[in-house]
Amino acid sequence: MTPAGTSALTVDPEDVAPRERARVEEILRTVTLAEVRDPDAPVFHEVFDLLDAFFGPSGEMESREALADFVRARRLDYAPGLSGTYHLVGAWHAGALVAARDCYVDVDAATGVCVVALAHVFVAPAWRRTGLASALRALPSTLARAVVTERFGAPLPTLVVAEMEPADATDPDTLLRLCAYGRSGFAVLDPRRLPYSQPEFRDLPDAHHTGIPLLMLLRATPAFADGVPVSMAESLPRLFYAAHRLHTPAARVDPSEAHVLGVLRQSDAPVSLLPLPESLDAPERLTPLRREVVLPLYPPGLRGPEHA
Repeated sequence: MTPAGTSALTVDPEDVAPRERARVEEILRTVTLAEVRDPDAPVFHEVFDLLDAFFGPSGEMESREALADFVRARRLDYAPGLSGTYHLVGAWHAGALVAARDCYVDVDAATGVCVVALAHVFVAPAWRRTGLASALRALPSTLARAVVTERFGAPLPTLVVAEMEPADATDPDTLLRLCAYGRSGFAVLDPRRLPYSQPEFRDLPDAHHTGIPLLMLLRATPAFADGVPVSMAESLPRLFYAAHRLHTPAARVDPSEAHVLGVLRQSDAPVSLLPLPESLDAPERLTPLRREVVLPLYPPGLRGPEHA
């Protein structure tokens, strides 16, 4: 039974990496997935609080008020030709919230590209390595097809992307998360071509610090075997930063956008995808994604608060 203020969700098995389907099917017989529809219901605060407790302290979580407005609005018009929908999702077992995720299904009308942005996900420790995280990585693709069909009546070329911290040997969780995305069929857009940074959402005293460097992961498909065309790759920062400007001062967003687009447009060559390991047995795949390799690709103000 879904909580009041939510609607039930399902995951299309075709959106799950083949090696993960059996575990996902099993866990979905145990938990209930539902999308929060009412930002004034207690369930909104329950799901938001679970995400905010993990992502808020590092400045990676939008404000409660901003996300409540997004849930209430349903369709978000970011800028001319750039629009999307926001989705806040929880997973419950026996009435207890055990995981949460949010995502955006965005469209760049100029390029005709749909971008599914996997914003945040948190799974309670007791429910990790059960298949639940894999289900929550696949769910946004299922959601996106329904949204695009409803809005446009036909499918659109779609990029499924996630933001992730660079690999940090002092923080084993960063390595495990990258491996988990590798098992789910994701690769990394080469940060030498697409040095993405998330604008700083917190009000910090250091005005020179405006961004947090993050890797941009893409669900790899045969269509991108030779890389992602620049015209499609540009849709990613355009949509992300247009959405951020709805709730973050432009002075904190503009430096990140100017940097990534300036680097991306230096070449017309497609943006290469760097493979992710599926386990820590292939550490060489993490070498170009390590923090000490990635941070020099950014100016000081976009390297995080400790490097501003």
